[in-house]
Amino acid sequence: MLRVEDVHVAYDKVEVIKGVTFNVNQGEVVVIIGSNGAGKTTVINTIAGLLRPLSGSIYFNDECISDKLPAEKIVARGIALCPEGRQIFPQHTVYENLVLGGYLIRKDKALLTRRIEQMYEMFPILRTRYKQMAGTLSGGEQQML
Repeated sequence: MLRVEDVHVAYDKVEVIKGVTFNVNQGEVVVIIGSNGAGKTTVINTIAGLLRPLSGSIYFNDECISDKLPAEKIVARGIALCPEGRQIFPQHTVYENLVLGGYLIRKDKALLTRRIEQMYEMFPILRTRYKQMAGTLSGGEQQML
């Protein structure tokens, strides 16, 4: 499903990731552990397309995604990055937040509706709270959103 092969990443001219290689098969849960500054976030940001590798390759479902733009990778292939912080619009409802989260596919209303339905299936509590202001959700519910 996800294959990272000999990936190297640099900030400016300083190489911070040197030859990371791993596989994640469908259904597996993987945890990246390391001390502060070890490169955990850099690896994740590179997989999500927010950073480009200097060298090496990243494959998702056997398709090389190392050279794709972030929006292509994240939206079109279903790869998602859930940052630590609660990146929500607190003054909007749960539903409005989901619509805003689908901004890149907003012109395809049917696809947007299907994606929101998928979110409701993964996080049923959000369906029951779809009219609730996101800022009034519990911390865990905000992270789901």
